[in-house]
Amino acid sequence: MKTSIIKHTRRQLRQQFHILYFSFFILLLTACSTSNTEDPQPLTQEALLDSIDSMDLALREDLQFDTSKSGKMVAWCLEYAGRFPEDSLAPVYLLKTAQIQINGGEFEQGLSILDSIIELYPGFEDVAICQYLKGQAYEQNQQYDKAREAYTLFVTEYPDHYLAPDTRKMLPLVGLSPEEQLEKVLAQKKNKR
Repeated sequence: MKTSIIKHTRRQLRQQFHILYFSFFILLLTACSTSNTEDPQPLTQEALLDSIDSMDLALREDLQFDTSKSGKMVAWCLEYAGRFPEDSLAPVYLLKTAQIQINGGEFEQGLSILDSIIELYPGFEDVAICQYLKGQAYEQNQQYDKAREAYTLFVTEYPDHYLAPDTRKMLPLVGLSPEEQLEKVLAQKKNKR
C-alpha cells in the first residue's frame, strides 16, 4: 500500500514538473521571439491551429530542413500544448515538436518531450510511436545502450504494434557499422538454412 502511494506521488510530481517545464519553455520561447513592434495579444486557438497547419504543410514541401520554419513550428506547437493541454491535439503537436527537434539534432529536447508525452498522455494513440522514436533518437545520437533499452521497452510494452516485429529483428544490429550489420544478417540467414 505504502509503495503504491509513493509511486502515485512520484508520478504526480513528475507530471507537475513536466507541466512546469513546458510552461517555462513556452514562456522563454515567447519572450525570445517577440519584439516591441509585435502585437502582445496571443493567438486565438483557431488562429494557432491555422498557423500550425500552414507551417506543417510548408515544412512538408521543403526538401531540406529549414531551421527558421522549424523553430516557428516548435514554438507554436509548444504554445498550443501549453495553453490547451487537455485538447486532443496537444500530444499530437508535442509529438511533431519532438520529431522536429530530433531531426534538427536537438536530441535531449526531443527526448524530454517524448518522455513527457508518455508520462502525461498514456492514452494517446501514438504513445507507442513515442517510445519507438526514443530508440531512434538515442541511436541517431550514438547512445546505443540507451537505444537498445528504448527499443526493448517498446517491444515489451507494445508487442502487437506493427513496428514490433521489425524492431525485434533490428535490435541486435543497433550500434554496429553497416559492414558489421550486413555480416550479422548474412550469418543469420546462413544459420537458418
